[in-house]
Amino acid sequence: MRSIQLLRASVLVGLVSTGAAYGGRDLGSLNPKAPSETEQFSFAIGEWSCKTRGMKPDGTIEESGPATWTFYYILDGWAIQDDWVSEQPDGSRFHGTNIRSFNPQTGKWDNRWLSQPGLEWKYYESEQVGSTMMMTGGEGKDRQGRDFIDRNTFHDITWNSWKWRKDRSFDGGQTWVEGVFFIDAQRIAGGSDAGTGEASPQLVPLSEFLDSQ
Repeated sequence: MRSIQLLRASVLVGLVSTGAAYGGRDLGSLNPKAPSETEQFSFAIGEWSCKTRGMKPDGTIEESGPATWTFYYILDGWAIQDDWVSEQPDGSRFHGTNIRSFNPQTGKWDNRWLSQPGLEWKYYESEQVGSTMMMTGGEGKDRQGRDFIDRNTFHDITWNSWKWRKDRSFDGGQTWVEGVFFIDAQRIAGGSDAGTGEASPQLVPLSEFLDSQ
């Protein structure tokens, strides 16, 4: 627990020293009047180059393409929003956004995810679990018509990198299929456009794996 608290402190110092801006985007800053728990997601503030992998219906894991993920404060530092942009095999881009705020009444985070082209809002509840941040929710139906919920975990968190894993449950959270989607994030110094780096010649569309984050 102390390690993640020290990491938050170093993130805040780093944002101040860099002017809290990446690629010309103002990332904002934490409002001192906001719930102190708002710092729990401060490790993610910034712009990240992401490598992604996902599980296909046959259980194999394949790359799904490069992405950028940018986190910044909104509502005068009381909440956090992030923008996801990933490159698809046909050259198009998949866009999504999260809005996250800490709820003092529940002691957990409320998280809303919206992506195109479906434009369907997904709700997650997030909490700090040890040195990880865990999101649970995002109810939906897979291609076989099965109801599911997701569990997304930020882990192995450092100043320059972290990992993200999606698990999926088809029985209301009693059991989980672990590792249906993975993200490896590296901090971008100074900002960058989406889709950095060369795309793999065998990229698989993100929709092949899932429709929510």
